[in-house]
Amino acid sequence: MKKSQIIGLVLLSTFILIQVSLPAICFENNYPESPSFVSNLPPNSNELMLHSNGDYIIFHNMEVKIQLDYSLHIESTLVIENSENVTIDYFQYVINDSISNAFVSDPIGSLEFSWNIFEDSSVLNITMRYPLLEDQKYVITITYFLTDLQPFFVEEPSEFYTLEYAIFHYLTTQKFDLEISLPLGYGLITGESPRPTYPIPERVFTEDNIVKISWTSLNILPKYEYLYTIRFEEIGVTFSIPTPQSYTYIYIILAFLGGAAVSTLVFFLIIKRKYHPVKSELVSSLLSDSEQAVIKAINDEGGVAIQRRICERTGYSKSKVSQILLKLEEKNVLKRERWGRTNKVSITNPSFLNIELEGNATAQKNKDFND
Repeated sequence: MKKSQIIGLVLLSTFILIQVSLPAICFENNYPESPSFVSNLPPNSNELMLHSNGDYIIFHNMEVKIQLDYSLHIESTLVIENSENVTIDYFQYVINDSISNAFVSDPIGSLEFSWNIFEDSSVLNITMRYPLLEDQKYVITITYFLTDLQPFFVEEPSEFYTLEYAIFHYLTTQKFDLEISLPLGYGLITGESPRPTYPIPERVFTEDNIVKISWTSLNILPKYEYLYTIRFEEIGVTFSIPTPQSYTYIYIILAFLGGAAVSTLVFFLIIKRKYHPVKSELVSSLLSDSEQAVIKAINDEGGVAIQRRICERTGYSKSKVSQILLKLEEKNVLKRERWGRTNKVSITNPSFLNIELEGNATAQKNKDFND
């Protein structure tokens, strides 16, 4: 088998296993709408007294989980960068709602912060672990609860809940990812009117029986507020055998490793079959006819024979057998040892040894010698 054929077999096995393992895990919309613009400042902007230090947000990932009591658990991870030649030692994060149970951390651990509460807004003044120099980046994670903002119940035309969630972007943000998770046992309403989501999300998928909706926005201007709306209803919980959709990357890795293992085994068997020499062919190519006759005689004795028995089996004279044995010993095929008035000859190279007779016959021959 050619090298190109072997490589093709490896790639084909891996591809088949990956295709079998991967499920269709989500719905993607290629034409997402932009979120609704609400205002460029929250209602109580005069009270906030916000300060910009020349920092801006490179990436903001926000995960919103609607709890069974309809409160919102929110976790925001931000990558900020200092864009000016001024050292920054604190960061302001503005939330246009009243929050509770705030917690702030970086990849090392928790961070100190002060918490200013206004009528409808909250400002967290976060002390960084180290001063942020120009062009340096810093990662901050902020976790908090919203208890006042809850989905409201709608009875007509059918019973469902509506959540209108406004997000205030205080700083310029290059990329913003939002993911909203519905409570367990709830799903988006169906139909075109009213719409289940606004704007149209980029992804709607299910993970561990929880429906999730996600949006992505780019190049968001500072001090703007955007509105996201979702409508959902109770659908009950259906527990089923876990599907691979929540373990996609694990299945890809396992499929690749499985394909590689199968291909390697096939490759090994092909190479072994093609290149492992048959013993008779190896003996024929390396030894003369008389040397082959001596090797066969020793193998017939179980791999160990006295020199007199070799003469009897081959019909060669004692002097001829001695010459042949000397050549074979020089080729590291066998060795001779004194055994009384004669020599005991043992095959030392496994390639010339009759494996099937090696165990029992050799043990029996040594027993005969001892006797």
